Formats: sequence, C-alpha cells, structure tokens
Amino acid sequence: MTGNLAAIGFIASWVLAWGIGGSLIDAGLIEAGVYSLETGQMGTLATFSGWTILWAGFGVWLYGRATRPAPPKA
Repeated sequence: MTGNLAAIGFIASWVLAWGIGGSLIDAGLIEAGVYSLETGQMGTLATFSGWTILWAGFGVWLYGRATRPAPPKA
C-alpha cells in the first residue's frame, strides 16, 4: 500500500507542478507584453502546449532514471 500512496503522491505533485509552472510562465509572458488575454487565448494555448511537451519529456527522463536498476556492487 505504501508504494501505491507514494505513486499517487508523485502524480499529484507532478500535475500540481505542471499547472503552477505553466501559469507562472503564462503570467510572465502576459506581464512582459508578449501577448494579451484581451486578444484571445492563443498565446496561453501555445504556452501551455509547449510547457506540456517540455514537462512530459522531463517526466519520461525522470521515470527512466528512477526505474533504472541499480548497478551491481563489487
């Protein structure tokens, strides 16, 4: 049961970090004047799409590292 709880906690943290990270990037771009919320949501869509691809790639890399078998001890 502990493994399941750890996995659920990891996924919940991962999704929360994805949302917070995307929102912070989006807010920074809006504040910098790169795009405006008044002209539509295409800037936000592009921001979250790019962030999702980067975040998913990092997740795949991290999963590979976390599940790699330990090297044999000499």
